[in-house]
Amino acid sequence: MHPMIQKTLLLLGAGLVFATQAIAADAYPDHPVRIIDGYSAGGGTDYVARYLASKMGADFGASVIVENRPGASGQIGMSYVAKSKPDGYTLMVIPNELWSVAPLLYKRLPYDVERELTPVATLADIPLVLTVSAKVMAKTVPELIAYAKANPGKLTFGTAGAGTTHHLAAELFKSLAKVDMVHVPYKGTSLAVSDLLAGQIDMVFSPITAVLPHIKSGKLRALGVTTKKRVSALPDTPTIAEAGLPGYEGSVWVFLVAPNGTPNEVINKWVAQAKKVFSTEEARSLLAVQGVETLILTRDEIKQRNKEDSARWKKVINDAKISIE
Repeated sequence: MHPMIQKTLLLLGAGLVFATQAIAADAYPDHPVRIIDGYSAGGGTDYVARYLASKMGADFGASVIVENRPGASGQIGMSYVAKSKPDGYTLMVIPNELWSVAPLLYKRLPYDVERELTPVATLADIPLVLTVSAKVMAKTVPELIAYAKANPGKLTFGTAGAGTTHHLAAELFKSLAKVDMVHVPYKGTSLAVSDLLAGQIDMVFSPITAVLPHIKSGKLRALGVTTKKRVSALPDTPTIAEAGLPGYEGSVWVFLVAPNGTPNEVINKWVAQAKKVFSTEEARSLLAVQGVETLILTRDEIKQRNKEDSARWKKVINDAKISIE
């Protein structure tokens, strides 16, 4: 075949592919889209996912359904999405720990975040709150640290499980404050909070969604939030950094991921729509009731924040010698 003819055919073929992708993107979505949540219904990620789905369904003109696939600390859902067809019809709302922390903790994971998944859009920040039971006399972070130093190994903290962000937040606190406290792992945040209310444990570093009602009722006491700035739902509660541990930071933030290879045109639609949804005053107000803050970052900023998370938690994991088979 003549080289010029061959070149012309290649260009025509490339143009046809581009046109086909453009048509497909314009038609997307033409059937229901699923947003997977790797945890049980009612949690922080589930709340954010359902709010997103309710708005995206109206904007897209097609059903957007939240499907809970709990198990193995979110890994079952992650693995399912990682192996799904990259056509934009299966996405997942995840907490940052599934991306930046799990690969540091587990020797084997059923998914590879870098090879099989791609970040799409950030949605929300879910602050953690250092919350103590009524039996703990400390009313401030410095008082708690002073008590812990005077009584090494006496204070107990509950978490949603070994290696969760809740656990790592407590280990970071222990490291910076130079105190010894006992870890009590549970199979979920709600169980830890229940025992905190019953006085079986002394404290939790819990997502605000799980403890806010009990803090407002006076059954539990908030000493500090783990974010860089104060949280609107608890305006009188200082950050742990400003309360006495400079440099302390560690919250749960939630973002949307898709299987690697999902068309850029489809991802760009989600980026634009997610930004539109979570930029509204309605979104800010409704999420704020739960103590959740909207979060809008670019895809490059998501990758950078994940790198920063990995670096921060890697040191905590190594110092505390945390390892999960």
